[in-house]
Formats: sequence, structure tokens, C-alpha cells
Amino acid sequence: MSPSQSFFQHVRLSELRLRVRNLENVSRFYVDTLGMRALGGRDGQIELGYSQDVPALVVLVESANAPLRPRDAAGLFHVAFLHPNRASLGRAARRLVDLEVPFGGGDHGVSEALYLADPEGNGIELYADRPAEEWPESSTGEVAMYTEEVDVAGILKAGEGEPGGGPEGVRIGHIHLSVADLPGAEQVLARGLGFSVRQRNYPGALFFGRDGYHHHFGANTWRSRRAVPAGSLGLDRFTLAMSPCPEPRELSSTMRQLGAFTESEGIGYTDLRTSDGIGIRVTSLD
Repeated sequence: MSPSQSFFQHVRLSELRLRVRNLENVSRFYVDTLGMRALGGRDGQIELGYSQDVPALVVLVESANAPLRPRDAAGLFHVAFLHPNRASLGRAARRLVDLEVPFGGGDHGVSEALYLADPEGNGIELYADRPAEEWPESSTGEVAMYTEEVDVAGILKAGEGEPGGGPEGVRIGHIHLSVADLPGAEQVLARGLGFSVRQRNYPGALFFGRDGYHHHFGANTWRSRRAVPAGSLGLDRFTLAMSPCPEPRELSSTMRQLGAFTESEGIGYTDLRTSDGIGIRVTSLD
């Protein structure tokens, strides 16, 4: 097992479920621009990813009459697709350039990242981690991520001469949420789900991770001030598979005390809805 794989030995993020107005248009973006494949689905829904061997990364649900998510409401800030190395990220960057897809970028010390959005404005990050021994740390032992200009030319060069085809080994590395307040997010993600705060000093944001990873979740209040109205376009829920995983009744009881509630539970899974209106399906990785 590689060092990077160890960060996901006990955590898997998948099935980011997005409500969209135009299913055909948005699904084409994930296939043509990000190189995903249609893995399954039914009328009004499509599952997308890179491999049939693992759960879908993105699930698009057509919701033609759903209201727009208000700009100041909680929801998805971005979903971050982790590439296994810089060369893979370079090939993804080349695809964006060739298709003339606008994107930005950031060097965060722990990683190099590219930022874009799908046709309905859902945020997307494509990134590759630096070796963990190179991650900047604060005096308290937390990671010390920052944002500086990223070396796009170097990323593109890293992908030159590499084999083409769809990306291999790409996973959801983290999910970054817009939330109404950071203490509430910390209650759910840290106290409720067991992800430690990995960086507390980033203005307006908190980052949570486990097993030494820089972050599996981000949360910020840069523009969000309230819960997302039910049924809005954008993020409905995502799936978090963990090992070990709390029993559904135990997790439901804990989350109720933290202001979240259980929508449903069954053998091996619990569907939660946070006070921000964000859905989380928690299931066992075992």
C-alpha cells in the first residue's frame, strides 16, 4: 500500500448526489471534460465515475423544477477529485486546455490544484498531493495550508508523453462545504463523525481529516449564512463509508444531540441531514 492510499484505508467518499436542471448537458460535461464514464442509472438519473469496481463518484438527478440554491445558502463549495500523481493531473489539465475550459488554480503547500465548475455552477477541484513529508506544518502540529499561484506550465509538462485514455486511480479526495457556521460544522464532522480538525487558522474555514491526511472535509463561511432550502439545485447528499463505522442507532442518537437528524436508517447505513440541510449517507467500509 502506498503512503497516499493509507489516507483512504478507512475512509471512502463517493456518490456525490447533485440535483441538476439539464441532465444531458451536465452529464456530458463530466464525460467529455473530466473523462468519466456512465456507470449506470435510470430515467432521470445517471451515475458517473472511472471504474465499475468502486461506487460511482457523482450521481446526477434531473430536477427540472427545483429552485436555485440562494447564493448565501449552505451547500457544496467544491468536490475535489484526487489524481494519483502530478502526471495524471497534467493530462487532466491538458484536456481542459484543449477543450478551452476556463479554470483557475492554487498551490496549497500540501497539493497543487485546478479549479473549475460544471455547467450549473457546481464547484470542482482537480488536484494531486505532494509527498506527506513535504506538507507544511504549524508549530502546533496542524497542517499549514496556504494559497499561492500554481505552476500550471509545470503541471502540463508533467503530463507530456504519458499514455492517453481515461484517468486511473482518481477518487474523491475531499469535499469542501459551504456552511452557515463553523462551530456547527465542527460538531458534526469532528465530534459526530470523528474527523479531527487539521487546520484551524485558515481565515473563515476549518479543515478536517483522519489517518494523517491534510483534509477529507473542508468547511467555510466565506459567503454562506443560512441553511439551504430543501430541494434546491446542487448538492443533495454524499456517501461517507468508514471503518470502523458507528451503528445506525448510536450515530442517530449522537447526531440528534448535535443538531442533525436522521432521515432514514437501515442495515449498515444511516441517512443524516445536517442543520445546514446537507445530506450525508454514512455506511460501513467493511
